[in-house]
Amino acid sequence: GFGQWCRYVADSGSAPETVDKAKLRDFAEAVTQNHGRSLPRLFAEALLLRTMECLGEQMICCPERLSFLYYGIVEEAGGMCMPEDERPNTVKYMIDFEDLQDGLMQMSHHSNPYVSKKMPDGSSSRGLNFDDINESGIQCREKVGKTYREPASIQVVIDAFLCYRVPLVLKLWTMLIAFYIYLGTGYGSDISTLNNGDWYWPEWLRLNFIQW
Repeated sequence: GFGQWCRYVADSGSAPETVDKAKLRDFAEAVTQNHGRSLPRLFAEALLLRTMECLGEQMICCPERLSFLYYGIVEEAGGMCMPEDERPNTVKYMIDFEDLQDGLMQMSHHSNPYVSKKMPDGSSSRGLNFDDINESGIQCREKVGKTYREPASIQVVIDAFLCYRVPLVLKLWTMLIAFYIYLGTGYGSDISTLNNGDWYWPEWLRLNFIQW
């Protein structure tokens, strides 16, 4: 997960200038290949991630946010791609509990995404949800904030159509093809399903169906 996050952020245009994309690619390669680090270091990195998941509680539902925080912690500790002869004897990972659970208090205070409300920091914002926290990790935001405006009223219908337009079109074409085949099966009346030609040489109703 962390390696894929590194690749995605490095190849996207959403990362701020404070994030080194070349270093992200090195991190992704190091995690994928597991090279350049000793076995105790690999165990420590895995333990760090598991500790973050446990202390973050519901933040485990936001892997991109956890990946961004993981990147910052590892980077602060000296990175993970240093040669063995330059590696310090001890590596200390520091987890900021406030950063780790950033977003949960905002959700507890206000979680209605359709209504704006004054937040504890004095700003006015719509309700936060896990999608916003996750997207904040993808955008490499230091602080979690609202990133998505949920549709309301007729926009719900438009949004649903835009999101599911591919399966809707596939189902529509499947229904049309099934009806075209049915017109030549002979299961209906003589007028509707007989004498309509073969599928490759349509006649009568099959031909009209294609033209319509």
